[in-house]
Amino acid sequence: MKRKIFIVIFFAAVLACACYGLSPRFKLEASNNNVSIIVDYREILTLAKNSGLQIDDAIKILMDNGATGLMVSELTGDNIDHGVGQAEFKTVKNPERSTEGTIISIMPESPYKDILNEWLRIRFGISNDKKGPVLLTMPTNMLKNSGIIPDIEGLELAKKSGLKIFYRPAPSPGHLSEKASIMLRNVHEKYNVSVFTPSGEYVSGYPDVSKLANAAHDLNIPVAAVEFSRQVGEAQLNALASPLLIPLHSVTNDEMTARRISRSALRDRLVRAAVERSVRLLLLRTAPPNTSDFLFKDFAEEVKLLGEELKSHGFNLAWPAPVFKDANLHTNIFTAWALSAVLIFSLWCYLVRMGMNDNLKINSIFIAVNIILAVLIFKVSFVSRLAGAFAAPLIAVEGSLIAMDNNRGKNVLRAFIFVVISGLALASFFSVTRYMMRLNTFSGVKLTLVLPPLLILLHDLKKRIHPESLIAILSRPPLWGELVLVGVLLAGLGLIVFRSDNVAFIPGFEAKMRVALEKILIARPRTKEVFIGYPSILILSFLVSKKLFANYRELFRIGVALGFSSVINSFCHFHTPLALILLREFNGLWTGLIMGLIAVGLVKFVLLPLIKLIRPVIS
Repeated sequence: MKRKIFIVIFFAAVLACACYGLSPRFKLEASNNNVSIIVDYREILTLAKNSGLQIDDAIKILMDNGATGLMVSELTGDNIDHGVGQAEFKTVKNPERSTEGTIISIMPESPYKDILNEWLRIRFGISNDKKGPVLLTMPTNMLKNSGIIPDIEGLELAKKSGLKIFYRPAPSPGHLSEKASIMLRNVHEKYNVSVFTPSGEYVSGYPDVSKLANAAHDLNIPVAAVEFSRQVGEAQLNALASPLLIPLHSVTNDEMTARRISRSALRDRLVRAAVERSVRLLLLRTAPPNTSDFLFKDFAEEVKLLGEELKSHGFNLAWPAPVFKDANLHTNIFTAWALSAVLIFSLWCYLVRMGMNDNLKINSIFIAVNIILAVLIFKVSFVSRLAGAFAAPLIAVEGSLIAMDNNRGKNVLRAFIFVVISGLALASFFSVTRYMMRLNTFSGVKLTLVLPPLLILLHDLKKRIHPESLIAILSRPPLWGELVLVGVLLAGLGLIVFRSDNVAFIPGFEAKMRVALEKILIARPRTKEVFIGYPSILILSFLVSKKLFANYRELFRIGVALGFSSVINSFCHFHTPLALILLREFNGLWTGLIMGLIAVGLVKFVLLPLIKLIRPVIS
């Protein structure tokens, strides 16, 4: 069988296996269209009072504008100290023991005093049946961040209005950690909680968060998996509660103030979370408390605008379900074979390029090794993680080398098709609940940013594509241009690795550019592809054809590697809808080639004439 025919048949089989493995994911993503806008009860109460509105009227306006959920938190000692809720503290001292205690009492005028007294005893494990104040043998300051009683006014409002309840259990002091889950069960029994996630710096009961997870399963209450959360114990709770998870995105007031996030940027961020990362719960906060000119009508308009933007992307403003609860997502031998195939093919091609003998027994050997590795990937989780981690960078390397073969621009399309098919194969194996819900971290993302440039550089030195060998370079004094080049490369690689999944480090101008591209193209192409990868291919082809800058072409070859690393990394974002990934990569291809043509034009008509002009002056 001729080599080209073998490769075509081989990759047709890879694509068929990948599509078969991805079909459940496609169906799941197509049906997962409900998104909920959630508002914070206490924030709305403050805005309504400041605007002279009754809270019932304010909630009705927000519901008419698209809000479907209400966040209600368990009140902490700090809340009670600041007059929030219907309880109060009194500090008592024991002179004989020099100790301090706390009396917690429910306000006698509270219409909910009976149930709150009952819940107060449940929360602190007090078994007597008295209805009066509770005496705790702990100082008031120890209760600052601890849950005291549920915010029953918010719960009643949600029940009355029909809004879904997003409940936030607070941490518990020391030995009372399990009481948070008991309180959750009681609140759910009376108010039917729709989703919950703990508040505070740590999950109540950490390191044993199983009691809250057990409550989630027993009561069938999903946990809101908060994006980018740094809460201690949150990852363990999500893992134990899986698959009863619904992703949630919010921006805290502290972050809004520190990063000066505008209200329009906040809405864009929430929409992006829904579109690009399959987040289905969006907590829209009001402006920070010190923003005096922010009124309820402004917030109501924001809820309306956010809802309209979500609808324009095809979402329904309705309460979402934990989509992975009944999803039939699992690995199979076909997806394992597809992953094995692209890994072995990419590795084999690289070794052949580096000088390994390529005799035509490759077909039988290749198929045998592929089948053996596929079985290991399917059966042994460690092997599958390792295969995924190295498949991604090797695919990027082979794609880059295909694109640069013979320095012909037409090879770009071949390279693109190779990387896309390989990316689908990679995604097909890892499109399972634990990866799509980000409970397991894919090991290849960071490696794909670092390894391809190094392998390309090693290849170029070995094959003398760079004019000098590594030994020749090391045996002579470095040139200033080379030192600057190495410095730029190291700084660039460091920046790329640091920025990977680090949203906070993106500068404002780039964030605005991203938003503009999203509005124009729907799926924004990735920066490294449009401005580095594809332009580098065309600039490199031009420089080779004109026999220019031989010592510095390596910069553009590494740029090509970074671009294809970005392409394959897109397929490693298993929480991003596949249709969006494919559209993003197509947009990246044509916009990147346009940017490349512009860059070639600048080099040809601006840079080269400028060099000719200044060279006599500096020589």
